[in-house]
Amino acid sequence: MLRPIALEDGISALVDVSLRQRGVLVAFTERGGGVSSGPFSALNLGMRSGDDRALVAENRRRACAALGIPAFVAAHQFHGSVVRSVGPADAGARFDLGDDVVSGADALVAGASGVPIAVTVADCVPLALVDMAARRVAAVHAGWRGVAAGILRSALAAFEDPARIEALIGPAVGPDHYEVGPEVVEAVSAEAGRACVVEDGPRKPRLDLPATVERMLRQLGVAHLQRSNLCTACEPGRFYSYRGEGRTGRQALIAALL
Repeated sequence: MLRPIALEDGISALVDVSLRQRGVLVAFTERGGGVSSGPFSALNLGMRSGDDRALVAENRRRACAALGIPAFVAAHQFHGSVVRSVGPADAGARFDLGDDVVSGADALVAGASGVPIAVTVADCVPLALVDMAARRVAAVHAGWRGVAAGILRSALAAFEDPARIEALIGPAVGPDHYEVGPEVVEAVSAEAGRACVVEDGPRKPRLDLPATVERMLRQLGVAHLQRSNLCTACEPGRFYSYRGEGRTGRQALIAALL
């Protein structure tokens, strides 16, 4: 079960304690405890957010130290459906906290110990996939464009059996703060159906993105799933939200086989 854990240097994260006891780290960071300021205050982990990259690198170093890992591998995300694997042979060259060193991917998969992976978000759904039997983890960045493009199907294709997967959905924007246009409704509905589109009253349609991700995962055979049910736009003191703030930082999902 995901629990808020206070770590060192004022850093907090939602951590699955049961998985940690079984040798897997899944942590969804919050925004407190870093060195960034202004709209990026404080633990901004987004290298392409517009913040000083040296400050982001220091935030990443602090987050890793608080979680007990040396570093993590991150990708240059582009709201697509590309999944890339990271293994021990190339992880050493990619442990660069000053950059997102895997190009063009919205999901990373690791199948060996000592290769932490991460995706960064500020409203999009951070999704962790864990297969204990196969010793494999994935970190997925699932925004509406990625969902429409098939990122969930692509990520699950990296695993042998969806029935073995434990899926964890972290904090993301909720439907009350996620009005969308007809083009978004059409694109997401083509992949996931309209069940998670809220259409009532005079407001524009609203998308329940976390519910959409959960619904699709269950349809694709994932039975073991938990959601944080925390809305990033509802708690600006705790999470970054692009919808709520515009120019802002990024929290991260960090996953690793320990």
